[in-house]
Amino acid sequence: MAFSLTNNLPAVEQYDVNKYIITPLFLGDDMMSYMDVLPNIKGNTVVDHLGKLTKITKAFNDGAFTGSGAGAFSSVTISPTRVESEVQFRASSLFGKIKGQLMRAGHDFDNIDGSIVKTALLDLIGTGIRYDFNRQVVFSDIAESDGDYGLYDGLFQAAAEASCTQLTSANSAIHANDAALGAGSGKEILQDMYEAANPALLASPNRVFIVSGTVADNYQATLEASGYAAAGMGALTDGGKMSFRGIPIMVRRDWDTHLAADFATINGISAAAENYAAILTCQNAFIVGTDFDETQAEQWYSQDEKAYRFRVSYMIGCALADATLAVVYTPDAITV
Repeated sequence: MAFSLTNNLPAVEQYDVNKYIITPLFLGDDMMSYMDVLPNIKGNTVVDHLGKLTKITKAFNDGAFTGSGAGAFSSVTISPTRVESEVQFRASSLFGKIKGQLMRAGHDFDNIDGSIVKTALLDLIGTGIRYDFNRQVVFSDIAESDGDYGLYDGLFQAAAEASCTQLTSANSAIHANDAALGAGSGKEILQDMYEAANPALLASPNRVFIVSGTVADNYQATLEASGYAAAGMGALTDGGKMSFRGIPIMVRRDWDTHLAADFATINGISAAAENYAAILTCQNAFIVGTDFDETQAEQWYSQDEKAYRFRVSYMIGCALADATLAVVYTPDAITV
C-alpha cells in the first residue's frame, strides 16, 4: 500500500517565527522589560551613553560665551552572534504533541485550520527555545568552551566585561565559599549590593533586584524571624511583591536549577551548593540586541529518518551601557 511521506504541515515563515517565538523572547518577559532591547541592529553596533550634565549653571556673564563640559560620555559595542535551535520529531510523536497543545488551548476540534496547527507547532518549539534563551541570556560566556553556555556573553559576563562592581562570597561574613547560604545571607547579599551601588544607580528610576530563588527565600526567612511589622509580613506571606529598601525584587527560580546543575560551566560559581546569584540594576542599563530581519526558519520532512525537522536561528548580543548602573553578585569572581 502506498502512502505519502511528504511534509504536509503548514509552512513556517520568518514572519511566523518573529511573531510567535522571537518577539516574545525579547519583548514578552518580565526580566526583559528592564532591558533596552534593540530589535534591528546590523552587525557590530556602537551604542553611545551620555552621562548627566552637572555643574553647568554659573553666575550671569555678559561677556563671551564660556561653555561647560559636555558631561561623561561612553560607548559600548554589541557584537551579535547567530544562534540556532534544531528540533526533530517523529511523525506520531509530533502530532501527539500538537494534539496536546490544541487541547490545552481549548480549540474546537471540528474547526482546525492550518493557522491553528501552525500556532500550536510554534508554541511547542518556542517553549524549548525560550527555556534556553532565559538560561543563556543570563549566564552565557563566550570564553567558555561549552555548547550550552559558550555562545555569547550574557548579562553577568557583560557586566563583568564592563567592570561594574562585583561582589562574591568573599564579601560575606555569614556564608563560606563553595557552601549553601547561611541564615541571614539573603538579606546580607541585598544589603551589600545596595551599599556598594553607585549613587547614580540608586538615584535612577525603575531600579530592580533580580535574584535566584535561594536568595529570595533566605531573605524572606530572615523577615519572618525578625518580628517585622504585621502589614509588611502579610504582604510577603500572602505572595505580595518582595522588596528591599523600596527596590522591587524579581525572583528567578529557574536560576537555582541552572546554577546547581551546570556549575562546572557557568562563570562565577564552582560548586552545586552555590545556586545563588543576584543583579542590582535599573531599567535600560543593560542592552540586548537582535535583528528581526535576520531571523531564519526552516522545516522539512526527512524521509530516511521518517521525522519532521525544524531549525530556527536568530541574532543576539548583550552589553552594559554604563558600569555604574549595575552591581552583580556571584559566589566566585567572574573571570574576564
